[in-house]
Amino acid sequence: MHNIDMTNGRANMAFAGSRKDIWHSLGQQMQPGMSIGEWARAAGLDWHVEKALAYADVPGHGMVAVEGSRHVVRMDTGHPLGYVSDRYQPVQPSQMLDWFGQYIEVDDRFQLDVAGSLKQGEIIWATATYRDDLTVAGDRHQARLLMTTTFDGTGATINKGTMTRVVCNNTLNAALGADKQAVIKTRHNTKFDAKKVGEELATIASSFGAYKAIGDAMGRVHLAKEQISKFFKAMLDIPFDAKGDEISTRKMNQFQDLVEAYGATAHETDPGTAWCALNAVTRYIDHDRSTRAGKGDQTEARFLSSQFGSGAQMKDKAVSVLCEMSDIDLLKAVSAQTASADDVSAILKQPFVSSVIA
Repeated sequence: MHNIDMTNGRANMAFAGSRKDIWHSLGQQMQPGMSIGEWARAAGLDWHVEKALAYADVPGHGMVAVEGSRHVVRMDTGHPLGYVSDRYQPVQPSQMLDWFGQYIEVDDRFQLDVAGSLKQGEIIWATATYRDDLTVAGDRHQARLLMTTTFDGTGATINKGTMTRVVCNNTLNAALGADKQAVIKTRHNTKFDAKKVGEELATIASSFGAYKAIGDAMGRVHLAKEQISKFFKAMLDIPFDAKGDEISTRKMNQFQDLVEAYGATAHETDPGTAWCALNAVTRYIDHDRSTRAGKGDQTEARFLSSQFGSGAQMKDKAVSVLCEMSDIDLLKAVSAQTASADDVSAILKQPFVSSVIA
């Protein structure tokens, strides 16, 4: 395995529910009522980090300590997780999971369902399911809260809402970046404040309604075949007036992959709509797109990209381009069912940023 942390010869991930719902079918299956400590051990998050001196190999002088800099090192393996300043105070992985457990306990609509680490422990993440399913543009969705943190010196843990389109496990940020307050950044040394956490969770939960409003609206917007073709070209930075021999083979193959993803999506979603076009892009990124996996598994590399890398950025762009192409009046047409017209208008005036979790 390439991206899942496989230290000690096992997949360091724990999950609640059915193994068949996990994209790689690996990890430790948890039972109801298990403690956060049991989750940490099952997820392989019971190791410790410490700061170590950073050195530079200087020609003619050998290894020289870099003043003011440190590496954050995983002590059970010796793997360096990040490069930080001397002032950085690391937080232990089990402490991060404990924080997340306290966080979601404030609102019983959230329940821990996955925890683990990626890239030898460089990224720690957990998700909690939201009790109520949502139907968006006719598709059933499962809302989740995603927590992620790294050891790169940013000093913050990020909590944000995500949505999984159940019909084919496509994922997109729930708020679509419309409300930047729905992405919560918590400093590692922040004192736990249950009242503030409750307000933050309420903001994230409200982002699920924003997602529904936009998704329902996109389900009402119909695009001509030429518009869908232009949309896919925009995703790949292919000029609209470019001739076949002016487009690289790689770009043409990606364009064809998007067309095929759209064809598959059209069997599940009303074809010809902006919603169908958006989910064609998420299907392509989550399931079909080639990634630089090295010697690792393509599925894992694709998962990492779609959460934290270029795949997430491509989904950002997809929402932005579709909103530019769509008729704003039609996007407001469903507001009576999902939100006030002012709410939808405010959403659509904001830049859209998205991220994913599978």
